[in-house]
Amino acid sequence: MRLLPQRALAKKKTAKKAQKKTSSAPEIKLVPHIPLELVKETREFFRNETRFKALLQLVFSPLDPKENEQDRLELETAQADYENLAAKARSVYEMREKRANERMWRAIHQLPDDLYDEAVASSPEKVPETLLFHERYRSEIFNNLNAEELRKLQCFQNLMYLRFPHAQAKQKNPQQFWVPENQVVSRQKEAAMAKKRIKKRT
Repeated sequence: MRLLPQRALAKKKTAKKAQKKTSSAPEIKLVPHIPLELVKETREFFRNETRFKALLQLVFSPLDPKENEQDRLELETAQADYENLAAKARSVYEMREKRANERMWRAIHQLPDDLYDEAVASSPEKVPETLLFHERYRSEIFNNLNAEELRKLQCFQNLMYLRFPHAQAKQKNPQQFWVPENQVVSRQKEAAMAKKRIKKRT
């Protein structure tokens, strides 16, 4: 007698092993930060009362002005003339920028289909240094300045360096100016820590 094959017993369902979730690295939020060692000169300057007072006298009006009504009228007239000239120059510049922008898009739209897609998808290239405004007209601008204007320019450059002594370092190494959010000390906390140090010394 021929025996038929019997069906195998049903296997008991085993609980599936929980798959281990691969934990990805948590995202760390970065915030802008200026290293203290790069602003040491600025902090020392503002802690020096003599230098700070001289800066305030340079930037703000004197406490005991000696100009008369005619001097003030002359200043207001010169300021109004400057504002009118600046508004005209600004409008001409904006008009030229708008015209250049329109010409650029018109030139792109006139490209053949294959080149148009390539032009839109491509990233803009950096403008050559020789074509930048301050490089093309630097000598022409500075050669036409008189002694008083050169002195004011030097004063402005000194103030800018005092306020932003880290500008060149930031251009060379921008990663240095970003730190994790949890490492940043707020100004209130920094001030509280400074007060604690002063109390400990006394």
